Amino acid sequence: MNHLHNHYNHIITYDLINKFNLNNVFKIPTINKIILNIGLKNSNMEKKKMISIVLLLRLIVNQQVLNTKSKKNNIIFKIKKGDIMGCKVTLRKKNIYIFLEKLIIFILPNIKDFKGIYVNQKSSNILNFKIKNILNFFELEKEFLKFQNLPNIDISIHTNTKSYNYLYTLLNQYNIPIINKK
Repeated sequence: MNHLHNHYNHIITYDLINKFNLNNVFKIPTINKIILNIGLKNSNMEKKKMISIVLLLRLIVNQQVLNTKSKKNNIIFKIKKGDIMGCKVTLRKKNIYIFLEKLIIFILPNIKDFKGIYVNQKSSNILNFKIKNILNFFELEKEFLKFQNLPNIDISIHTNTKSYNYLYTLLNQYNIPIINKK
């Protein structure tokens, strides 16, 4: 079992039950899924980058990657319906904790001038942020020439929380540095 998953099961759940006076086990805040997404602005011009993006996501999470396609025609951006616009991966169950452990221990501390993740108090159950430098992932250090000049990775952490207070407390239990946006 992953260390972070073990920590959640034995320590975080009991802390959350005591902090929020929960009577029902199913009301304990949990992380349901994590979505990693990379989108391209000019997918027609950057077909060669798609191969490196798929390889990048595959190396980071060791899971099958889905291509995201456009739903509509857009004449201004020269996009046809069904064109590939980017890639995404949805992590669930044990893969959530494997990726979170990698994110908290290795990636976030290595980001230059990192002060914390800004959170909008309007969202009650989703934390969205970007990682601008993809080379912070240690899996990509050896092959950095293949992964230069790629777009940002958008990360969405989805929880089952009902309010911002629950979300903030849950993510602080994982030691994810959060800064409130005002």
